[in-house]
Formats: sequence, C-alpha cells, structure tokens
Amino acid sequence: MSAELDLQRSYQEWRRLTEAVGEAIRSGNWALVSDCQHALRQIQPRLAPQTAAARGEWAAQGLNPAAKQKELNSVIQSLIELERRNHALIDARRFFARAELAKLEQAGLILRRIQRSYVPAESAGWSSYS
Repeated sequence: MSAELDLQRSYQEWRRLTEAVGEAIRSGNWALVSDCQHALRQIQPRLAPQTAAARGEWAAQGLNPAAKQKELNSVIQSLIELERRNHALIDARRFFARAELAKLEQAGLILRRIQRSYVPAESAGWSSYS
C-alpha cells in the first residue's frame, strides 16, 4: 500500500467522521458526537508521519511536490470548512439551549410566586395564652 493512499484514507475517514458529527449535532445525539470526536483524536497523530511518508514517496517517484501539496491543501481546506460548519451548529444549539434555559428559569420563578400566593401564612407557634 502506498503512503499517499494511507494519507488519503486517513483524510477520507476524517471527512466521514466530521460529517457524522454534523448530523449528530443536528439530531442532538451527543454520545455520537463524543464518539466521533474521540475517533478524530485517534487519527490526528497519524497524519504528520503519513504526510512525511507521502512526500518522500512523491520525491522518489519524481512527482511535482508543489502540485501534490496543492491537492492536499485542498482536501485540508474542505475539512476545515466542515469543522467550521460543525462549530457554527454547536454555537446555534448552545444559543437556543441558553434561551430555553432562561425561559424555564423564568417559569420556575413564576410558579414559585404562584405557589406562595396559595400557601396560607403560617401562624406563630403561640397565638394566645390559655
């Protein structure tokens, strides 16, 4: 198997996982988000050695390293864009969650006020001497 193919497969897996993260964020499947992010962290350490090996392979085959790097940069740029979209999705979910939390807190305050208005005032333990 070639080093370039290994590198391409790693980036394909990165893309697959990043797209899965986006779907999981949209559906609120936070366990899947966590699992995918864990898998992405496993890929990251492989990329530098795979990239170095692919560059060595390109040199050995007499390929244009600038052209190959441009192809690689295009793949990386598209992954960065996917990651940005996922970040924006999380920001949107966080915004709506905070708004919902504020509504729930307000409702809780109103319910406590209503409850206090229906609870009779407690009388003192001693109201008369008999």
